[in-house]
Formats: sequence, structure tokens, C-alpha cells
Amino acid sequence: MLRASAEASGVDVDITAVVDSTRDPGVPAGRALLAFADALVLDDPDELAVARRGLLDAVGETGTAKAAAVVGNFEMMNRCLDAIGARVAGFDELAAELGITVPPHLRPS
Repeated sequence: MLRASAEASGVDVDITAVVDSTRDPGVPAGRALLAFADALVLDDPDELAVARRGLLDAVGETGTAKAAAVVGNFEMMNRCLDAIGARVAGFDELAAELGITVPPHLRPS
């Protein structure tokens, strides 16, 4: 989704920033957004408080609310797809680009 929206907007994004926090994703407030998403996924209240403050400082209340809505929507879609056993086509290519090994049970059949 990040890559597709960046391409549609004409923004040059470094997708490898999602697996390498030393890289700048190349989007406005990108590092703050990644820290916020990571803190939410890790379910660490202390880290989330720091990441939320950083995001508020970077994009304000409206931007932070929008980011939280995007994360919530993504989690909802992901759970729905998991529940029906959907496989993501083209995941192997993205995983290779990010240096991630895809377990056989997650590969499309």
C-alpha cells in the first residue's frame, strides 16, 4: 500500500525503511510514522507513548488521528484476510526486496 500510494502521488519512497530503521523512508514524517506503527505492533505502552508524542510533534493531532485510522484499517483488513485463509499474490518479490524469508505455509498455492 505504501509503495502504491507513493507511486500514485509521485513520491520516491524507500520501502526498505520498513525493515531498516536507519533508512529514511522518504515521506513526510516517515520516521515518526514508522516508529508509531512499530510501537503499535509491538504492543509496548511505554514505547507507544514516546512514538505517539513524536508523531504528534511531527504531524499534529489531525495527522496522528489519520495515522491511527490507517493502522486500524490495515489491521482489520489483515485479520479478515487471515480469517479466510487468503494468500497475498506477489509477496515473494516484495519479501525478497526486503530481505525477508517467506515460510512455505504463507506462500500462495
